[in-house]
Amino acid sequence: MSLSLIRSNLQTAGEHVGDMLWWTLEDARISRDRLEEVWLGAGLSTALLPEPPTPEKALRTAVREAQVGQQGHLIRLGKEDDDELVFAVVEEQRDASGNMSYRQEARIVLRRLVTPFLASDAPDHDIVRAVRERYERLLSTHTPDDVRRALVKTLAACAAVTLREHGGVYWVPAPFADTLRRLQVAVAGIGASRIDVVPIHATPEAAKALGDAARSALEEDLAILSSEIEAFLQEPPDRVSTRPRRLATFDELRAKASLYHSVLQVQVSDLDAKLDELTRHVEGLLQAKAS
Repeated sequence: MSLSLIRSNLQTAGEHVGDMLWWTLEDARISRDRLEEVWLGAGLSTALLPEPPTPEKALRTAVREAQVGQQGHLIRLGKEDDDELVFAVVEEQRDASGNMSYRQEARIVLRRLVTPFLASDAPDHDIVRAVRERYERLLSTHTPDDVRRALVKTLAACAAVTLREHGGVYWVPAPFADTLRRLQVAVAGIGASRIDVVPIHATPEAAKALGDAARSALEEDLAILSSEIEAFLQEPPDRVSTRPRRLATFDELRAKASLYHSVLQVQVSDLDAKLDELTRHVEGLLQAKAS
């Protein structure tokens, strides 16, 4: 069924309560400069973007990609410390009795504090060349997974609700309609990627379906917070900054609940009481740490 047919069969009368959306990422590798350009051009904050590529991340990704499809060779982490990140290219052999033997053929070295360029004792080895080519490209390029994380982060900032168990289809409340359409513009500038948006208007069926999904999302967030606080009470974290962040998370959850209630009249039983109780626990930890 085409998107236009879906839209034509949806009721458009009544209050706009939000938008249903899904996305497709295609040809989504993109340079950092280009990603910032399309993001800012759409009027979105760069705070929603992933961290810029780093030599370490580029090397790890290059190794994963170069390993795919290799027969009889492995690329294994050999060393990781503050000075170096070293991978070894290893030939794997199996004899008729099922015995395995390994022979190292090359080292790939990233000297963290010296240079972003890779070193190797066998620079002409096919796998070393494959890793280097990918690494040099990835030094300034975001992967499709980076783009996906930026989308998920932006949707989270829009109080989006997942409508499928494993993601992929979301509902964004109406107050964030402008941000969603800015995101749609940005994604359209990334290769052949796209976000499809279907406006949802107030009907009893829509309110019930979206309300159930929103309530479930709130209850899941609350359960996760409760579990974390229980762990804190048993073993308080040493990092003081962790606790105020949890207080901020409580405030965000309250704001999300208020938004869902205003749009869909969604209520979660005893949500405020549970959040108040958890807040008191965290504040108690803060006071105990300060004394």
